[in-house]
Amino acid sequence: MILDQIDNARLYLGLNTRFAKAFEILKDKTLAQKEDGKYPVDGDKLYYTIQRYTTKPLSEGKLETHRKYIDIQFLLSGVELLGYAPLKGLTVSEEYNPQKDIAFFQTPDEITKVKLEPGLFCILFPDDAHLPALAAGLVRLARSRQGRTAFEPRGEVSPLGGPGLQLTKPSEVRKVVIKIGI
Repeated sequence: MILDQIDNARLYLGLNTRFAKAFEILKDKTLAQKEDGKYPVDGDKLYYTIQRYTTKPLSEGKLETHRKYIDIQFLLSGVELLGYAPLKGLTVSEEYNPQKDIAFFQTPDEITKVKLEPGLFCILFPDDAHLPALAAGLVRLARSRQGRTAFEPRGEVSPLGGPGLQLTKPSEVRKVVIKIGI
């Protein structure tokens, strides 16, 4: 997995012959004005989707991998966490589906989380299990003097905050996912 600023995209052009075109797409000033949907560029060798969704808690996410494609993920708006784990040692929860190019895995107790926001891109290779669309917004809980929360929390404890102090808050995200055939 690679996480970097779009201004540094030139550093990764040598990793794949289609990366130059992929980064050209991400730098297109009209990209944010396009409708949600699938956009072919070079048949099934290079295409992208623009999608809109509400982020979710870690407990609702699914750790996934792809065998036929490298993903480049880039947010047009919003903020999300992306979970990551190396493929080796993971337990399969749903077998690989070649038509959809996806397999799902049980989320391990320890998983790396990175924050995606506009201006950053993430490259995910077939050995990079990832859990997209995780809520990153934080809501601080009020505390009473007896150490109890002043209201009933709804959600889960944030991976970025202390125990019981913050909850993940869903947010609206607009994302581009570029699929590069390997």
